[in-house]
Amino acid sequence: MEQDQPRTKERGMPKTGFEAFNGLIGCAMKHLERLKSEGMSEYGLSGTHTLCMRRMDQCPEGLTRTELAHACGVDRAQITRVIGELLVKGYVEELGNGSNYRKKCALTERGKEIAADINGRVERILRFVSGSIPPDRLAIFYETLSEICDNLEQAEKYL
Repeated sequence: MEQDQPRTKERGMPKTGFEAFNGLIGCAMKHLERLKSEGMSEYGLSGTHTLCMRRMDQCPEGLTRTELAHACGVDRAQITRVIGELLVKGYVEELGNGSNYRKKCALTERGKEIAADINGRVERILRFVSGSIPPDRLAIFYETLSEICDNLEQAEKYL
């Protein structure tokens, strides 16, 4: 029986099933978005800016908008807007010639400074959030969540 299922800690929802998955993922996303936005407000950046700057920091040779969209899991139109905003702020520069989607974008010196601050904040939050969870359990969690995401993508074909 549904009502006999164990409940997640203080959330009043079943530990398994669609409702639990949906509720927990929604809760995590809400808090992640809040952390990304609030932490970057002093720079006038959103969560997507944060993702883009972190990815570009990992690739000092630059990334095209298409590569960045794929790496961040964001559509190209949104990446174009974000890159435009980062260019105006002087955090990103374009490298080379050609169409916007073929030009590489890289962090400027100011962008690298901000990315270093972002990375420090992210690392502190990760240590806090996962600090009491043993590394082997975290590895299993990420492997499992990755498999669930792959399965959800495949399930879309059945709709």
